[in-house]
Amino acid sequence: MDLQFRALDLTDAPALKDFALERAATLDHLVDRVVDAQMELRRRHQRSGGEATKVQLTIQVGRQLLRAEEEDHDPRRAIDQVVNKMARQIRRYHDKRTDRKGRRTELVVPDTVADDTDDEETSLPALVRSKRFAMKPMHVEDAIDQLELLGHDFYLFQNAEEDQMNVVYRRRDGSYGLLGPERA
Repeated sequence: MDLQFRALDLTDAPALKDFALERAATLDHLVDRVVDAQMELRRRHQRSGGEATKVQLTIQVGRQLLRAEEEDHDPRRAIDQVVNKMARQIRRYHDKRTDRKGRRTELVVPDTVADDTDDEETSLPALVRSKRFAMKPMHVEDAIDQLELLGHDFYLFQNAEEDQMNVVYRRRDGSYGLLGPERA
């Protein structure tokens, strides 16, 4: 696997890069058809004092995107944890691919959309991160799989059946919901 490594605000980056490449090599036997693999380390100052290293590992396998993130005071331990987490996600990805005829998830589509607009002016937090990514049409079930693989609470996708942008999200009770624009 050709891993792109980036370290921000870290003094021992070369040693950590060697360690990260060695640990990421253990994933080679689990995954094939890797399109892109990136690991980013970032030093963060914590409110409780001290510093921690946040490690984010993203691997694109075919059309699927797998992502794991961990944070620890020891950068090497954070790298170990993120690689172990990614290994679990890769195994889950392979299990889902081989068990397509298995369970199907019920989608819960909300009847109404709540309008939470207030007349009072409130200060909004600043935008701190922006992501752009390529989108290919997919079915709702594939979007749910992608949501689970990424470990997110919601996932924006282009619905192949309706040719519209939709959001699938995890509800508090563990089921899924689907948001989309009204049909004209």
